[in-house]
Amino acid sequence: MELTQEEMDCVNYDAREGDLDTLKEIFEEIGGASLLTIKDDNTGATPIHMAAGNGHLETVEYLLSLVSKDEAQQLVSQQNESGNTALHWAAFAGHLPVVKVLIETYKADPFAKNSLGHDAIYEAEANNQEEVETWLLQNFALEETIKVEDHGEDTKITYTPGTESYEQDKLAREAQEEAQEDAQKKNGDSTTKLAEETEKLTVSE
Repeated sequence: MELTQEEMDCVNYDAREGDLDTLKEIFEEIGGASLLTIKDDNTGATPIHMAAGNGHLETVEYLLSLVSKDEAQQLVSQQNESGNTALHWAAFAGHLPVVKVLIETYKADPFAKNSLGHDAIYEAEANNQEEVETWLLQNFALEETIKVEDHGEDTKITYTPGTESYEQDKLAREAQEEAQEDAQKKNGDSTTKLAEETEKLTVSE
């Protein structure tokens, strides 16, 4: 069933809200395959982005159950206009249960880069999401890139992945942002960063 953009926006909104009952009613009517075509016409965000970014684990699992495993993995890997996957959003917002499901069940790539060259590990670290960062580092960082200082509850894990290091990424980001600011002054365009995306998608309590 072909949906209008307005109908797609409604599905994205319900996914952002975690309105599972409404989503089930909608997909009983339009069919699960329709999920593959739904995205925001401006940002390219899918219902998976919306649900994952807001920590709605049951909604993420339900939506991905509507399609085949291969199709679900494609959706999980789908990038929006800024190159962010659902995993980028979930890691940035600190939703560890969602991060685990996306990676362990649907093979989301923790090293996939967005348009700024950042992966999910970087986004978790940059936004002080220590629980997500620690889990990702323990499971995916190369052994020689991790230094563990075991202090019980205050155990500290330091990530130094060579050319992908936080400091070098930070410098690259600052340089790119400076270039973007110069471009904005010239043409009046605005750029969308992950923090801005997340601010818009987050449901206020």
